[in-house]
Amino acid sequence: YKSIVMIYLREEWVNHPKLKRFSRIKCTDSKCECGSKNTAYLWEHDSCVRGRIDTEVCLDCDGIKSFDIVR
Repeated sequence: YKSIVMIYLREEWVNHPKLKRFSRIKCTDSKCECGSKNTAYLWEHDSCVRGRIDTEVCLDCDGIKSFDIVR
């Protein structure tokens, strides 16, 4: 079984009723430890000197699954 991850552009997820809560969470704040496959991939979730940070978030525990720095 392979889970399907939904990908959202910043304009989409900051206006989404269930995803906009992640605008208050940094990509290093909390790590997902529940192991859920219920995730979403948020473009431009955070930023750093090197570029934008795209983040995979857990929708069950609100933790961060992983993040990628995109130059």
